[in-house]
Amino acid sequence: MIPMLRFLAPLLLGAAVILLAYGCRLRLLKKFEDDVVKMRDTALRFTPQVINARAWVLTIYAIFLLLLMGLMYMQPIFGALLWLVLLTLPKLLVEGLWRRRRDKIDHQLAAAISAMSNSIRAGLTLVQAVQRLAEQAPDPIRTEFQIMANRYAYGADLETTIREAKKRLALPNFNLFASALLLNREMGGDIGQTLRRISHSLDKLHEMRQTVEAHTSEGRTNIKVLLIAPVVMLLMMSTVDYEDVKGLFTTPLGYCILLVAAGLNIIGVYFAWRITRSDI
Repeated sequence: MIPMLRFLAPLLLGAAVILLAYGCRLRLLKKFEDDVVKMRDTALRFTPQVINARAWVLTIYAIFLLLLMGLMYMQPIFGALLWLVLLTLPKLLVEGLWRRRRDKIDHQLAAAISAMSNSIRAGLTLVQAVQRLAEQAPDPIRTEFQIMANRYAYGADLETTIREAKKRLALPNFNLFASALLLNREMGGDIGQTLRRISHSLDKLHEMRQTVEAHTSEGRTNIKVLLIAPVVMLLMMSTVDYEDVKGLFTTPLGYCILLVAAGLNIIGVYFAWRITRSDI
């Protein structure tokens, strides 16, 4: 009887999902269109090429639907909880990659501004300097200038492309650079000299940030230990008392213990991260 129920559970769940989807089809279509727009904007963070956002969204929907059915078949309660947790992973992964990319762009910004200043002082226009960086700057900052150059080539004015890049990156240092460009477009002046001063200031800020990171490296190591230690301890305990450890993953009390332990670990990591975070 129990194996039959385990077999029928995914089928019944699938039928319920289909009926629910039909009843909420208008809202689901709107959600789908919103996800397509988000997917297109997210892809623009990493590449200047236009992607087929609809195909990507449909593929992600199919993967998570199959994953839900598989988890429900193996372990209904724990599978549903695990599936809800997995729903947050794509966003966390994308935001983590985007954060690392923004950090690299921030580190490369001073050199890129210096190169733009040299190009302008050599006689190039601002648009030509942007196009040169779109060809010669290192990744990932080259992608941002490629997006700006492509937008300008397709008919957008330079002020609009600068404001879009400013909004997309949301970096304080890039905001300073973009504001200097926009102000020069409105008021005029020696933009080459202004950019050279901004580049020099960013170099000094980068040196200060490296000094602070060197002094907080021990704290960041402790964060990694907090993340890894519970898993290592659980594996070590499983070699000594496998049955008790198995109960953590097969009983309601075990689920509660795991949730409490995970919550306490997250709180500890959060406060350790707040202590070691440097805002310069």
